[in-house]
Amino acid sequence: MRSRDLVGAFLLAAAVLVRADAAGAAPKRKPLGPNEREAVLALIKAVDLAQANDTGSDPDLAWDHHILKSTNYNGYVPFTLTPAKAYKATAMYVRAVSRHDGMRSSSEHSYLREWLVNNRDVMPRQSETVYVGIGEMPLAGLAGASSRQATAAAAAASAALAMQVKDMEKASRAEAEAKRKAESRELDPLLFPFEEYFFVELGSARAVERALALPPGEYDVYVGLIDRARIKTSSPAIVRRTVTVPDFWSDQLALSSLILARDVRVLKAAFAAPQQAEHPYAFGSAEVIPAHGATFTVDDALTVVYQMCNYGAPDSDVTANYTFYRVDGGRRLFNRTDTQQLSDADLPPAGAWESQAFVSQTVPLQPFPPGQYELEVQVRDRLTRATAHATVAFTVASGLR
Repeated sequence: MRSRDLVGAFLLAAAVLVRADAAGAAPKRKPLGPNEREAVLALIKAVDLAQANDTGSDPDLAWDHHILKSTNYNGYVPFTLTPAKAYKATAMYVRAVSRHDGMRSSSEHSYLREWLVNNRDVMPRQSETVYVGIGEMPLAGLAGASSRQATAAAAAASAALAMQVKDMEKASRAEAEAKRKAESRELDPLLFPFEEYFFVELGSARAVERALALPPGEYDVYVGLIDRARIKTSSPAIVRRTVTVPDFWSDQLALSSLILARDVRVLKAAFAAPQQAEHPYAFGSAEVIPAHGATFTVDDALTVVYQMCNYGAPDSDVTANYTFYRVDGGRRLFNRTDTQQLSDADLPPAGAWESQAFVSQTVPLQPFPPGQYELEVQVRDRLTRATAHATVAFTVASGLR
Protein backbone atom coordinates (compact mmCIF):
# COMPACT_ATOMS: atom_id res chain seq x y z
CA MET A 1 0.00 0.00 0.00
CA ARG A 2 1.50 3.35 -1.02
CA SER A 3 1.83 6.05 1.60
CA ARG A 4 -0.41 8.40 -0.37
CA ASP A 5 -3.21 5.81 -0.02
CA LEU A 6 -2.94 5.88 3.74
CA VAL A 7 -4.53 7.93 6.39
CA GLY A 8 -1.88 8.99 8.87
CA ALA A 9 -1.93 7.15 12.17
CA PHE A 10 -2.98 8.89 15.34
CA LEU A 11 -1.99 7.83 18.79
CA LEU A 12 -4.39 7.55 21.70
CA ALA A 13 -1.93 7.97 24.54
CA ALA A 14 -3.38 7.03 27.89
CA ALA A 15 -2.24 5.96 31.29
CA VAL A 16 -3.35 2.72 32.84
CA LEU A 17 -7.03 1.92 32.79
CA VAL A 18 -8.33 2.53 36.28
CA ARG A 19 -11.12 0.85 38.19
CA ALA A 20 -14.36 2.75 38.56
CA ASP A 21 -14.10 2.59 42.33
CA ALA A 22 -10.60 4.06 42.12
CA ALA A 23 -11.65 6.97 39.96
CA GLY A 24 -14.67 7.87 42.01
CA ALA A 25 -17.64 6.50 43.86
CA ALA A 26 -19.30 3.54 42.16
CA PRO A 27 -22.87 4.07 40.99
CA LYS A 28 -25.36 3.46 43.77
CA ARG A 29 -28.13 0.92 43.33
CA LYS A 30 -31.80 1.53 43.77
CA PRO A 31 -33.83 -1.03 45.73
CA LEU A 32 -35.46 -3.58 43.43
CA GLY A 33 -39.18 -3.51 42.82
CA PRO A 34 -41.17 -6.78 42.72
CA ASN A 35 -41.01 -7.04 38.91
CA GLU A 36 -37.27 -6.32 38.83
CA ARG A 37 -36.55 -8.86 41.55
CA GLU A 38 -38.63 -11.49 39.75
CA ALA A 39 -36.79 -10.82 36.49
CA VAL A 40 -33.31 -11.12 38.00
CA LEU A 41 -34.22 -14.32 39.86
CA ALA A 42 -35.64 -15.79 36.64
CA LEU A 43 -32.37 -15.00 34.85
CA ILE A 44 -30.25 -16.50 37.63
CA LYS A 45 -32.34 -19.68 37.52
CA ALA A 46 -32.05 -19.89 33.73
CA VAL A 47 -28.26 -19.41 33.80
CA ASP A 48 -28.00 -22.02 36.60
CA LEU A 49 -29.81 -24.48 34.33
CA ALA A 50 -27.68 -23.60 31.30
CA GLN A 51 -24.52 -24.02 33.35
CA ALA A 52 -25.64 -27.35 34.83
CA ASN A 53 -26.72 -28.80 31.48
CA ASP A 54 -23.78 -27.30 29.55
CA THR A 55 -26.16 -25.87 26.97
CA GLY A 56 -24.99 -23.63 24.15
CA SER A 57 -25.95 -20.10 23.21
CA ASP A 58 -29.24 -18.79 21.92
CA PRO A 59 -28.74 -18.18 18.17
CA ASP A 60 -30.79 -14.98 18.43
CA LEU A 61 -28.13 -13.28 20.58
CA ALA A 62 -25.00 -11.93 18.86
CA TRP A 63 -21.96 -11.39 21.08
CA ASP A 64 -18.79 -9.34 20.56
CA HIS A 65 -16.09 -8.50 23.11
CA HIS A 66 -12.55 -7.18 23.58
CA ILE A 67 -9.96 -7.65 26.32
CA LEU A 68 -7.71 -4.87 27.60
CA LYS A 69 -5.39 -4.32 30.53
CA SER A 70 -6.62 -2.65 33.70
CA THR A 71 -5.21 -2.10 37.17
CA ASN A 72 -5.27 -4.31 40.26
CA TYR A 73 -4.40 -7.30 38.05
CA ASN A 74 -7.78 -7.24 36.35
CA GLY A 75 -8.48 -7.45 32.67
CA TYR A 76 -11.16 -5.17 31.27
CA VAL A 77 -13.72 -6.93 29.04
CA PRO A 78 -16.18 -4.58 27.30
CA PHE A 79 -18.82 -6.47 25.33
CA THR A 80 -21.80 -5.88 23.06
CA LEU A 81 -24.93 -8.03 23.03
CA THR A 82 -27.29 -7.69 20.06
CA PRO A 83 -30.62 -9.57 20.22
CA ALA A 84 -32.32 -10.50 16.96
CA LYS A 85 -35.77 -9.79 18.37
CA ALA A 86 -37.11 -6.64 19.98
CA TYR A 87 -36.96 -6.16 23.73
CA LYS A 88 -38.57 -3.31 25.61
CA ALA A 89 -38.02 -3.17 29.36
CA THR A 90 -35.06 -5.55 29.52
CA ALA A 91 -33.33 -7.19 32.45
CA MET A 92 -29.80 -8.50 31.89
CA TYR A 93 -27.74 -10.78 34.10
CA VAL A 94 -23.99 -11.40 33.65
CA ARG A 95 -22.00 -14.20 35.28
CA ALA A 96 -18.39 -15.34 34.87
CA VAL A 97 -17.43 -18.86 35.97
CA SER A 98 -13.79 -19.89 36.35
CA ARG A 99 -12.28 -22.62 34.20
CA HIS A 100 -9.31 -24.70 35.35
CA ASP A 101 -7.47 -27.19 33.15
CA GLY A 102 -10.21 -26.87 30.55
CA MET A 103 -13.02 -27.64 33.01
CA ARG A 104 -15.62 -25.19 34.31
CA SER A 105 -15.72 -24.82 38.09
CA SER A 106 -18.70 -26.44 39.81
CA SER A 107 -17.95 -25.09 43.30
CA GLU A 108 -18.43 -21.35 42.77
CA HIS A 109 -21.73 -19.91 43.91
CA SER A 110 -23.87 -16.79 43.60
CA TYR A 111 -23.70 -14.02 46.14
CA LEU A 112 -26.42 -12.18 44.26
CA ARG A 113 -28.99 -14.98 44.59
CA GLU A 114 -28.49 -15.15 48.35
CA TRP A 115 -28.98 -11.41 48.56
CA LEU A 116 -32.21 -11.52 46.54
CA VAL A 117 -33.73 -14.55 48.26
CA ASN A 118 -33.08 -13.09 51.71
CA ASN A 119 -34.53 -9.69 50.75
CA ARG A 120 -31.49 -7.86 51.99
CA ASP A 121 -30.90 -4.14 51.70
CA VAL A 122 -29.42 -2.55 48.61
CA MET A 123 -26.48 -4.63 47.41
CA PRO A 124 -23.23 -2.75 46.68
CA ARG A 125 -22.50 -2.64 42.96
CA GLN A 126 -19.53 -4.62 41.73
CA SER A 127 -16.95 -2.63 39.78
CA GLU A 128 -17.97 -3.84 36.34
CA THR A 129 -16.77 -0.69 34.61
CA VAL A 130 -13.12 0.16 34.14
CA TYR A 131 -12.15 3.36 32.41
CA VAL A 132 -9.58 6.09 32.04
CA GLY A 133 -10.05 8.71 34.69
CA ILE A 134 -11.12 12.25 33.92
CA GLY A 135 -8.30 14.37 32.55
CA GLU A 136 -5.95 11.44 31.88
CA MET A 137 -6.44 11.36 28.13
CA PRO A 138 -6.43 14.89 26.70
CA LEU A 139 -7.53 15.22 23.10
CA ALA A 140 -5.90 18.47 22.10
CA GLY A 141 -5.02 18.43 18.45
CA LEU A 142 -8.13 16.70 17.16
CA ALA A 143 -9.97 20.02 17.12
CA GLY A 144 -13.22 18.36 18.10
CA ALA A 145 -13.38 16.29 14.92
CA SER A 146 -14.11 12.59 14.88
CA SER A 147 -11.71 10.20 13.19
CA ARG A 148 -14.18 9.67 10.33
CA GLN A 149 -14.41 13.42 9.77
CA ALA A 150 -10.64 13.69 9.86
CA THR A 151 -10.38 10.81 7.41
CA ALA A 152 -12.80 12.42 5.01
CA ALA A 153 -11.05 15.76 5.29
CA ALA A 154 -7.51 14.65 4.54
CA ALA A 155 -5.93 11.34 3.72
CA ALA A 156 -2.75 12.27 5.56
CA ALA A 157 -4.32 13.62 8.75
CA SER A 158 -2.64 12.61 11.98
CA ALA A 159 -2.55 13.72 15.56
CA ALA A 160 -0.52 12.89 18.63
CA LEU A 161 -2.23 12.90 22.00
CA ALA A 162 -0.05 13.82 24.95
CA MET A 163 -0.59 12.56 28.50
CA GLN A 164 -1.23 14.98 31.31
CA VAL A 165 0.88 14.52 34.38
CA LYS A 166 -1.03 12.61 37.05
CA ASP A 167 -1.36 13.60 40.63
CA MET A 168 0.66 10.65 41.94
CA GLU A 169 -0.28 11.07 45.56
CA LYS A 170 -4.00 11.15 44.77
CA ALA A 171 -3.69 8.18 42.43
CA SER A 172 -1.81 6.22 45.08
CA ARG A 173 -4.54 6.84 47.65
CA ALA A 174 -7.24 5.88 45.16
CA GLU A 175 -5.39 2.68 44.23
CA ALA A 176 -4.99 1.70 47.90
CA GLU A 177 -8.69 2.24 48.49
CA ALA A 178 -9.59 0.23 45.38
CA LYS A 179 -7.37 -2.62 46.55
CA ARG A 180 -8.99 -2.60 49.99
CA LYS A 181 -12.46 -2.78 48.46
CA ALA A 182 -11.44 -5.53 46.05
CA GLU A 183 -9.89 -7.61 48.83
CA SER A 184 -13.08 -7.36 50.87
CA ARG A 185 -14.91 -9.13 48.02
CA GLU A 186 -12.15 -11.75 47.68
CA LEU A 187 -12.58 -13.19 51.17
CA ASP A 188 -14.77 -15.93 49.72
CA PRO A 189 -12.85 -17.58 46.86
CA LEU A 190 -15.91 -19.63 45.89
CA LEU A 191 -17.96 -16.69 44.70
CA PHE A 192 -18.34 -16.22 40.96
CA PRO A 193 -15.44 -13.97 39.84
CA PHE A 194 -17.99 -11.60 38.33
CA GLU A 195 -21.75 -11.36 38.73
CA GLU A 196 -24.01 -8.40 38.01
CA TYR A 197 -27.46 -7.40 36.79
CA PHE A 198 -28.64 -4.44 34.72
CA PHE A 199 -31.94 -2.96 33.60
CA VAL A 200 -31.81 -1.69 30.05
CA GLU A 201 -34.24 0.27 27.91
CA LEU A 202 -33.15 -0.84 24.46
CA GLY A 203 -35.69 1.18 22.46
CA SER A 204 -34.49 1.41 18.86
CA ALA A 205 -30.85 0.75 19.76
CA ARG A 206 -31.29 -3.04 19.81
CA ALA A 207 -27.74 -3.51 21.14
CA VAL A 208 -26.52 -3.18 24.70
CA GLU A 209 -22.92 -2.52 25.77
CA ARG A 210 -21.49 -3.25 29.20
CA ALA A 211 -18.21 -4.49 30.67
CA LEU A 212 -16.83 -6.84 33.27
CA ALA A 213 -13.50 -7.05 35.09
CA LEU A 214 -11.67 -10.36 35.53
CA PRO A 215 -8.17 -11.39 36.66
CA PRO A 216 -5.96 -13.40 34.28
CA GLY A 217 -7.41 -16.82 33.50
CA GLU A 218 -10.05 -18.64 31.51
CA TYR A 219 -13.78 -18.16 32.11
CA ASP A 220 -17.17 -19.11 30.79
CA VAL A 221 -19.20 -15.90 30.61
CA TYR A 222 -23.00 -16.20 30.64
CA VAL A 223 -25.29 -13.32 29.75
CA GLY A 224 -29.07 -13.66 30.04
CA LEU A 225 -31.80 -11.33 28.73
CA ILE A 226 -35.48 -11.28 29.51
CA ASP A 227 -38.31 -8.90 28.70
CA ARG A 228 -39.70 -7.78 32.06
CA ALA A 229 -43.12 -7.32 30.51
CA ARG A 230 -43.24 -11.02 29.60
CA ILE A 231 -41.51 -12.81 32.47
CA LYS A 232 -44.28 -15.40 32.90
CA THR A 233 -44.89 -15.99 29.20
CA SER A 234 -41.36 -16.10 27.76
CA SER A 235 -38.04 -17.77 28.50
CA PRO A 236 -34.76 -15.91 28.99
CA ALA A 237 -32.32 -15.84 26.08
CA ILE A 238 -28.80 -16.85 27.11
CA VAL A 239 -25.42 -16.56 25.44
CA ARG A 240 -22.30 -18.35 26.66
CA ARG A 241 -18.77 -17.51 25.58
CA THR A 242 -15.37 -18.68 26.79
CA VAL A 243 -13.09 -15.72 27.51
CA THR A 244 -9.37 -15.90 28.23
CA VAL A 245 -7.78 -12.92 29.98
CA PRO A 246 -4.00 -12.87 29.29
CA ASP A 247 -1.38 -12.07 31.88
CA PHE A 248 -0.72 -8.46 30.91
CA TRP A 249 1.32 -7.99 34.11
CA SER A 250 4.44 -9.88 33.11
CA ASP A 251 7.44 -8.14 31.58
CA GLN A 252 6.55 -9.46 28.11
CA LEU A 253 5.49 -7.11 25.34
CA ALA A 254 1.76 -7.67 24.75
CA LEU A 255 -1.13 -6.32 22.71
CA SER A 256 -4.77 -6.16 23.71
CA SER A 257 -7.62 -7.19 21.42
CA LEU A 258 -7.76 -5.21 18.20
CA ILE A 259 -10.87 -3.01 18.20
CA LEU A 260 -12.19 -2.26 14.72
CA ALA A 261 -13.89 1.11 15.04
CA ARG A 262 -16.29 3.07 12.90
CA ASP A 263 -15.41 6.24 14.72
CA VAL A 264 -13.41 7.73 17.59
CA ARG A 265 -15.44 10.55 19.07
CA VAL A 266 -14.14 13.43 21.11
CA LEU A 267 -16.28 14.04 24.18
CA LYS A 268 -16.72 17.42 25.83
CA ALA A 269 -16.13 15.70 29.17
CA ALA A 270 -15.66 12.19 30.48
CA PHE A 271 -18.81 10.34 31.48
CA ALA A 272 -19.78 10.37 35.15
CA ALA A 273 -19.81 6.96 36.85
CA PRO A 274 -23.54 6.20 36.32
CA GLN A 275 -23.30 6.92 32.57
CA GLN A 276 -19.87 5.30 32.18
CA ALA A 277 -21.39 1.84 32.73
CA GLU A 278 -23.49 2.39 29.61
CA HIS A 279 -20.45 3.48 27.57
CA PRO A 280 -17.77 0.82 28.20
CA TYR A 281 -15.78 1.89 25.13
CA ALA A 282 -15.39 5.44 26.43
CA PHE A 283 -11.89 6.14 27.74
CA GLY A 284 -11.70 9.52 29.41
CA SER A 285 -12.57 12.16 26.83
CA ALA A 286 -12.61 9.79 23.85
CA GLU A 287 -15.20 7.17 22.92
CA VAL A 288 -14.44 4.37 20.50
CA ILE A 289 -17.46 3.28 18.42
CA PRO A 290 -16.84 -0.40 17.62
CA ALA A 291 -17.78 -1.77 14.21
CA HIS A 292 -19.87 -4.69 15.42
CA GLY A 293 -20.09 -7.40 12.83
CA ALA A 294 -16.81 -6.10 11.33
CA THR A 295 -18.43 -5.36 7.96
CA PHE A 296 -17.47 -2.23 6.06
CA THR A 297 -17.99 -0.86 2.57
CA VAL A 298 -15.40 0.51 0.16
CA ASP A 299 -16.67 3.99 1.09
CA ASP A 300 -15.64 3.52 4.73
CA ALA A 301 -12.41 4.06 6.58
CA LEU A 302 -11.22 1.29 8.87
CA THR A 303 -9.79 2.36 12.21
CA VAL A 304 -8.06 -0.11 14.51
CA VAL A 305 -7.50 0.80 18.17
CA TYR A 306 -5.52 -1.34 20.58
CA GLN A 307 -3.52 -1.23 23.77
CA MET A 308 0.23 -1.85 23.79
CA CYS A 309 1.65 -3.08 27.11
CA ASN A 310 5.12 -3.55 28.62
CA TYR A 311 7.25 -1.80 26.03
CA GLY A 312 10.68 -0.52 26.99
CA ALA A 313 10.79 2.95 28.54
CA PRO A 314 12.21 5.54 28.78
CA ASP A 315 13.99 6.01 25.43
CA SER A 316 11.18 4.03 23.79
CA ASP A 317 11.76 2.92 20.23
CA VAL A 318 8.73 0.96 19.01
CA THR A 319 7.51 0.21 15.49
CA ALA A 320 4.09 -1.05 14.42
CA ASN A 321 3.34 -2.69 11.08
CA TYR A 322 -0.16 -3.22 9.69
CA THR A 323 -0.48 -5.99 7.11
CA PHE A 324 -3.69 -6.92 5.29
CA TYR A 325 -4.41 -10.39 3.93
CA ARG A 326 -7.19 -11.71 1.71
CA VAL A 327 -8.65 -14.81 3.35
CA ASP A 328 -11.36 -15.83 0.91
CA GLY A 329 -9.86 -18.59 -1.18
CA GLY A 330 -6.76 -18.98 0.99
CA ARG A 331 -4.71 -16.52 3.03
CA ARG A 332 -2.57 -14.30 0.80
CA LEU A 333 -0.93 -10.90 1.18
CA PHE A 334 -3.01 -7.96 -0.05
CA ASN A 335 -1.07 -4.87 1.12
CA ARG A 336 0.48 -3.16 4.12
CA THR A 337 0.90 0.31 5.56
CA ASP A 338 4.10 2.22 6.09
CA THR A 339 5.78 1.43 9.40
CA GLN A 340 4.46 3.44 12.33
CA GLN A 341 7.24 4.84 14.55
CA LEU A 342 6.57 5.43 18.27
CA SER A 343 8.97 7.12 20.70
CA ASP A 344 8.83 8.86 24.07
CA ALA A 345 7.37 11.89 22.32
CA ASP A 346 4.37 9.81 21.19
CA LEU A 347 3.85 7.60 24.25
CA PRO A 348 2.62 8.41 27.77
CA PRO A 349 5.07 8.45 30.66
CA ALA A 350 5.76 4.93 31.92
CA GLY A 351 5.04 3.92 35.48
CA ALA A 352 7.59 2.59 37.90
CA TRP A 353 7.02 -1.03 36.88
CA GLU A 354 4.85 -0.98 33.78
CA SER A 355 4.11 0.85 30.56
CA GLN A 356 1.10 0.95 28.27
CA ALA A 357 -0.51 3.14 25.67
CA PHE A 358 -3.40 3.18 23.23
CA VAL A 359 -2.38 3.18 19.58
CA SER A 360 -4.53 3.63 16.49
CA GLN A 361 -4.21 3.47 12.72
CA THR A 362 -6.83 4.51 10.15
CA VAL A 363 -6.90 3.26 6.57
CA PRO A 364 -9.37 4.14 3.78
CA LEU A 365 -10.98 1.10 2.15
CA GLN A 366 -11.36 2.43 -1.41
CA PRO A 367 -8.43 0.29 -2.64
CA PHE A 368 -9.98 -2.87 -1.11
CA PRO A 369 -12.11 -5.01 -3.45
CA PRO A 370 -15.16 -6.59 -1.75
CA GLY A 371 -14.17 -9.72 0.14
CA GLN A 372 -12.92 -11.25 3.38
CA TYR A 373 -9.77 -9.82 4.99
CA GLU A 374 -7.52 -10.23 8.00
CA LEU A 375 -5.49 -7.44 9.57
CA GLU A 376 -2.29 -8.43 11.34
CA VAL A 377 -0.65 -5.89 13.67
CA GLN A 378 2.97 -6.60 14.56
CA VAL A 379 4.75 -4.45 17.13
CA ARG A 380 8.53 -4.54 17.62
CA ASP A 381 10.28 -3.03 20.62
CA ARG A 382 13.86 -2.26 19.65
CA LEU A 383 14.80 -1.49 23.26
CA THR A 384 13.86 -4.94 24.61
CA ARG A 385 14.05 -6.75 21.24
CA ALA A 386 10.58 -8.14 21.87
CA THR A 387 7.82 -8.69 19.31
CA ALA A 388 4.06 -9.03 19.74
CA HIS A 389 1.27 -9.44 17.23
CA ALA A 390 -2.50 -9.71 17.03
CA THR A 391 -5.00 -10.32 14.22
CA VAL A 392 -8.62 -9.46 13.48
CA ALA A 393 -10.92 -10.41 10.59
CA PHE A 394 -13.23 -8.07 8.71
CA THR A 395 -15.36 -7.93 5.56
CA VAL A 396 -15.50 -5.30 2.83
CA ALA A 397 -18.80 -5.06 0.93
CA SER A 398 -19.51 -3.14 -2.24
CA GLY A 399 -21.64 -0.01 -2.38
CA LEU A 400 -23.40 1.89 0.37
CA ARG A 401 -25.09 -0.06 3.14
